[in-house]
Amino acid sequence: MITPASALEPHRRPSTFVSSAVTVLSFVLLLLTGAALGVLSGFGMSWFSHYWPVGALVKAGAVAGVLAFLVLLYALVRAAAWGSRRRSGATGFAVGYVSSLLAMIGYLPGGDIVFSAAAINYLFLFGSMVALASGVMRGVSFPGPGAPTGGSSVSGPELQQ
Repeated sequence: MITPASALEPHRRPSTFVSSAVTVLSFVLLLLTGAALGVLSGFGMSWFSHYWPVGALVKAGAVAGVLAFLVLLYALVRAAAWGSRRRSGATGFAVGYVSSLLAMIGYLPGGDIVFSAAAINYLFLFGSMVALASGVMRGVSFPGPGAPTGGSSVSGPELQQ
């Protein structure tokens, strides 16, 4: 088998400035994405509390909907960590999401901004915090250059045959 000349060249790492700039840009982008999703999901979940007093079937559907959303939120945080190849991506997403929710739970003299005191809202708020925190903590961590990858004693270009 003939190996192309490009495979024989050592792998070049991007400059430190470019790597830092990409990290900061991905953090800011994921922060804004998390904030937007927090606002949209907050307004969407507030409808569950609007229909909360209707009956037991509606309550069961609301709980199932919130739990399904929390699983999706956890997956989004893990995807942010995987996509950015750093936990800072998941952290940026979580910070944006939490900041928008904190703005929505404020109190004005006329009443709550978005969330009332229904039990489903507390499930959504506290469940979101748990899903975000566990997603950030379980975020993908990648080994540095020269670190063992766990499965093989062969590293680097030897694997790219």
